[in-house]
Amino acid sequence: MNVISKKYEFTNETKQVRDADTRQPKHFYRIRALRDFGDVKAGDLGGFIEKEDNLSHDGNCWVYDNAIVSYGAIVSENAKIRNEAIVADDAKVYGNAIVSDKAKIYGRYTHVYGNAKVYDNACVSGTMWFPEKGWVCGWCVVNGNAKVYGDAKICGQVCNNAVVYGKAFICIDAKIYDNAKVCNSAYVKGFVYGNAKVSGSAYICDGAHVFDNARVYGKSAVYNDVKIYGNAALKEKKTFRDDVCSNDAISEKAA
Repeated sequence: MNVISKKYEFTNETKQVRDADTRQPKHFYRIRALRDFGDVKAGDLGGFIEKEDNLSHDGNCWVYDNAIVSYGAIVSENAKIRNEAIVADDAKVYGNAIVSDKAKIYGRYTHVYGNAKVYDNACVSGTMWFPEKGWVCGWCVVNGNAKVYGDAKICGQVCNNAVVYGKAFICIDAKIYDNAKVCNSAYVKGFVYGNAKVSGSAYICDGAHVFDNARVYGKSAVYNDVKIYGNAALKEKKTFRDDVCSNDAISEKAA
């Protein structure tokens, strides 16, 4: 049985952050590498963690710069947390995932892995507030070669080669995958996949599907498990409650 030697130690440098719920101060400790691994050399200073359980001694995973990992979160395998990123509240980051800039990863059911990249001011969280239900938790996953950046907020799943950016919001139970793109201020509580793109202030709700080479943008709204596919391009400020598969049908399907 191979015994894994420790790859870091705690330094005396601490950072104090007030807990958002209890308002009590939490202390985090800067780490220092004890051996060479990946792009880290013995003696290199890392970011801040709350306890040893936050960062695995195995693999090449590391917390860099002023990043923080805390509150039951776990970083393992070859994952990298950089800059001022935060991973907290039991979230898991692993594989070759990179979380950087001021990105935030939260939630017990939140997993970021594979070759996923989350950066800028993006937020990935498996917890979402509904006025009629209060806080609701769901599985939140970013994996494959997916990228999430800008001010995007992810509460659902972003997989494969999908890209979500701008101020896009991906709701609980939504899934963006394949080569799909969601950006600007689009809101998705449905499924976007294939080579589809949802942008502008488009609203995809009630489990609607947008796929193939379809484009939904402007202030278009799609509801009721509707399917938008083929080369359809919806751009008008209209509501769609019937399937659309080509530009020819758009005017007839809009409300």
